[in-house]
Amino acid sequence: MIRSMSRLFNLKVLHVSVAALLYLQSPAHAAHLQKILPAPLLKKIHKHKDQETAERFQQWADLMARAPLLNDAEKLSAVNLFFNKMKWVEDKELWGVKDYWATPVESLLKNAGDCEDYSIAKYFTLLEMGIPEKRLSISYVQFQNDPQTHMVLTYYPDAESDPLILDNMRSEILKSSERDDIRPVFHFNGVGVWRENRPSEILGSAEEVDEWRKMIVRLKAEQFSEQPVTLLAGK
Repeated sequence: MIRSMSRLFNLKVLHVSVAALLYLQSPAHAAHLQKILPAPLLKKIHKHKDQETAERFQQWADLMARAPLLNDAEKLSAVNLFFNKMKWVEDKELWGVKDYWATPVESLLKNAGDCEDYSIAKYFTLLEMGIPEKRLSISYVQFQNDPQTHMVLTYYPDAESDPLILDNMRSEILKSSERDDIRPVFHFNGVGVWRENRPSEILGSAEEVDEWRKMIVRLKAEQFSEQPVTLLAGK
């Protein structure tokens, strides 16, 4: 499920190269964080998919369109509730492989996913709604009394505040200090990867995470071809 993150954590990554940092911060790279649901793609989904799926995508588009009317807390709550309606399904059953990180479009086409899919969908949607990237991270956590790992989305109100946890397993958004059932191991976003809650201590690039990199490629393909890979494949 999140084996790629485990492999990255075990790598001895000391620094991100200057070239990588310039790439990650460049307007060209930032473009993949915008317009994750182009209007032509929405029209194709309405035309080729069933009414329930089309309505789900329209609700997503409407949610993002409401962004100027909402404060950050309202955006977090709305996005968390919207994606938590998806059905939890393991990658093997849903995609036929052990590990697959879906784009938001792929997740909504299936209306299902596992923990990283919920987190990725929330992450990109909140970016689209104007939440700064520095406020968000996709977080790899361990349960305190269970060897099982999990992934959630973390929101940092500011550098000093206790971060908030958006979890597909809970409808409420709680502070990290209120989640004594999980322990953060490391976090990542488009800027990099860091341990625990120290975003100033970048260990490496998210591009080094295989499944993240593959997902970004599909995300870009959806934008530029105006069709998701799964729609083209008829899945």
